[in-house]
Amino acid sequence: MRPSLAQRLGAGLFALSLSGGFALAQQAQPLTAQPSAAQMQVARDLVNANGEARAFNGVIANLVDGAALGFLQTNPDLAPQLRDVAIALRPEFEKRQAEIIDMVASSYAQRFSEAELKEALAFFKSPTGQKLVNDRPAIVQQAVQNIQAWSAQLNSDALERIRAEMKKRGYDL
Repeated sequence: MRPSLAQRLGAGLFALSLSGGFALAQQAQPLTAQPSAAQMQVARDLVNANGEARAFNGVIANLVDGAALGFLQTNPDLAPQLRDVAIALRPEFEKRQAEIIDMVASSYAQRFSEAELKEALAFFKSPTGQKLVNDRPAIVQQAVQNIQAWSAQLNSDALERIRAEMKKRGYDL
């Protein structure tokens, strides 16, 4: 089963938030007015090196497919044709993948100097940086599984405590 657009976007944003926290998060930096071309290029290289670019693979195809599916409510008999058109149009829109990279790169370039971006890029090109990029999917998956188990336990504990407190007040839940 193919992940939904929301799941892919969520995963991409989650990956962005994690990766930003590892190597670059010192403290919030003021935004620069307009990043230089050199800053933008280093930032693009960083987005590719740190694996963030891959987090958005498939997003455009999902958006195009979703746009085509939007016509299904009023034209359910055209499902196969809409699917074919969406598939045929994907390459046209996939060319715009660089726009996503530029948006992410711009966010970095507005917050980090060219020298800082180069330092971060050097880290992600190092063996440790590459290990972080390569292991990040497994790390995120493990973290999500652990958080899900933890939240289920916390929910169970909260339910138990609420029942106990309500029982003290004369209510049996």
